[in-house]
Amino acid sequence: MEINLRRKRISSTALISFTDIIFLLIIFLLIASSFVTHSGIQVKLPGSVSRQNEFNKNISLTLTIDNEVYIDNEYTTWEELPKVLNRKLIEDPEMVIVIRADEDVALKNIVDLLDVAQLSGSNRFFIATQLLKQE
Repeated sequence: MEINLRRKRISSTALISFTDIIFLLIIFLLIASSFVTHSGIQVKLPGSVSRQNEFNKNISLTLTIDNEVYIDNEYTTWEELPKVLNRKLIEDPEMVIVIRADEDVALKNIVDLLDVAQLSGSNRFFIATQLLKQE
């Protein structure tokens, strides 16, 4: 009786685990990229313990302590603000305006910013806050 000890080559490679890792990395990068929305402008946001909504399609209006206004991290004057905001809202009327104001800014200035945004044609607002931990 003769025993055949010849080894066969494996003709298929198991790439299943490799594709799983790549798929998980892609998911991680997509989730992590949605958290990177603010950069550059130093604003100390007021605190809140409630959960905040995140919108993918938004216009960020930032009001600094020095009463400077930024639209999507680009400086603009108060006089140019309605025109620039109106142009962005015409491109996509479903945009949500996210107000990012320093916690030490006077309420009157925030109301003025909301008035300009509303007169520019928006009716969807969101005030950004920093999430505080509940004890």
